[in-house]
Amino acid sequence: MKILKNKWFIEITLIIILLFGAGIIVGDYFVNYALSPSSNSDERQIDENDIIGISDESKKIISENRRKENGRGEEFLSKTVSARITSNDGITLRGNYIKSNDRHLWTIIVHGYKSYNVNMMAFGAEYYERGYNVLLPDNRAHGGSEGDYIGMGWLDKDDIACWINWVIAKDPQAKIILHGVSMGGAAVMMLSGENNEHVIGYIEDCGYTSVWDIFASELDKRFSLPTFPVLDISNLVAKAKAGYDFKKASAIEQVKKCQKPMLFIHGGMDDFVPTNMVYQLYDAATCEKDIYIVEQAGHGEAKNYNPQAYWNSVFTFINEKILNA
Repeated sequence: MKILKNKWFIEITLIIILLFGAGIIVGDYFVNYALSPSSNSDERQIDENDIIGISDESKKIISENRRKENGRGEEFLSKTVSARITSNDGITLRGNYIKSNDRHLWTIIVHGYKSYNVNMMAFGAEYYERGYNVLLPDNRAHGGSEGDYIGMGWLDKDDIACWINWVIAKDPQAKIILHGVSMGGAAVMMLSGENNEHVIGYIEDCGYTSVWDIFASELDKRFSLPTFPVLDISNLVAKAKAGYDFKKASAIEQVKKCQKPMLFIHGGMDDFVPTNMVYQLYDAATCEKDIYIVEQAGHGEAKNYNPQAYWNSVFTFINEKILNA
């Protein structure tokens, strides 16, 4: 009888070890898939039921405006100068900047997931033409910046803080507006809870509530998998390999602490970062705030649907709620 009990104990122990090992393999796969800059995670395919169909007319408008904006961005890029700093954890971060004048007004424009600063040059052009000094960093593990794992906004908020210090070294009287799109929007919100004294306001465009929430959403849409145990195990692996916790990496918790004005922007037909997330974020924020929803736009396309309306909303908010507060 004793031998039989020992056999059961050994068998159960082996099963647990095998399940744990399999879980780690699965978790490691999803961490590399989501956070490695060399993975194909940007080639997004989701269930047809989760696709929000944008009208052909809207697609045509967005495509034409994107073409014009890209041309504008390419022209602006040629005017910028390269910059380089070292992050708190010792990696090299690169970006581009241009000084407009000595008004001490700056903007730091933050790009999205698997993108890079070149794709944000049209944003920089608009701010520059309105008299702002402009800095466009490459997030870690993107573009010219080093890094083994994507920060999903959480590590990037600390990198943006380093860039803020770079700006202050050049201009001790700098007044900085942070403007981010998608993962960049999340990074801007995540930094907002730190209330840096030189940052006077925030423009977040289609950022997510937390890393956990966006990964849970994509795990369902891309793989039809539940958060438990897949995301739980992946989170453990991410803590060890990438150095952060998906749940702690929360924009919604950070905006609760924000003390400077913030404009929330989102596309009404966003099937990547669900539009309901922006309402959760807006409701959670206790700072001076406003919200701008472009009903016909998908993810990251609010500007390209109607650039003039987009910038009118942005600069009306800046002029009324930030600069004249």
